[in-house]
Amino acid sequence: MSKLPALAAALLLTASVTATIAAPTVVFQTDFNGVLPAEISPGTATLTGVQGYAGLGPTGNQFGGNFLRSATGNTVTLQLNNLPSHNTISLEFLFAAIDSLDGTGTFPAGDFFKIVFDGTTLFSESFANALPSQIQSYVPPAGVELARHVDLGFSGPGSFYTDSAYNLGADPLFSNFAHSASSATIEFFIFGPGNQDLADESWAMDNLRVSVLTNGNGNVIPEPGSLALLGLGLSGLALLRRRKVSP
Repeated sequence: MSKLPALAAALLLTASVTATIAAPTVVFQTDFNGVLPAEISPGTATLTGVQGYAGLGPTGNQFGGNFLRSATGNTVTLQLNNLPSHNTISLEFLFAAIDSLDGTGTFPAGDFFKIVFDGTTLFSESFANALPSQIQSYVPPAGVELARHVDLGFSGPGSFYTDSAYNLGADPLFSNFAHSASSATIEFFIFGPGNQDLADESWAMDNLRVSVLTNGNGNVIPEPGSLALLGLGLSGLALLRRRKVSP
């Protein structure tokens, strides 16, 4: 049996083993525990202690310290510029639904959390905390819901309104969606006829992170050394073959 096929296989295996998997590049992140980053325009939203939300979330990604709390009807905007070359982008954050959000509802009227990405709606779902009979349109995938209808500290004394928490970064909707522009404008707000002030309802975000992926697929991207090794091996194979067939 010729040794050439075996040698070729070995070279290809070596090149694949020394290749690297494309990793996302983090282009923005904040835990809201310091000065509000310049990339964020908060409107009337303010940095607020997380109260009973503290510790909710997976290890390494939990509510803690402060989060950015907003009244409904207010828009929080994240503006990112000079992004590196990429094909997809991912959005991760913890979402707090606070007090009497009214869901889809007819009365009280609804409260819908909306995320607009470069002018296109990425997410628009209602959240309901006020009454068990209210309809919430958002049905979280496994691992996204952290707490539901729990008093997490923002209700007034004796209030029956509760709070909810979600790790929206675990929802595949926000992972690796198509994007290649050098800038991104992301708007977050709750809209609906049922919008009320902070004394009645609000929302907040924590551990906001945006990352991009160069090839968009998570495919194996060979390191330069791997490509050189493969090229050298193939050249060697060609030389051996010429020697084998020469008279």
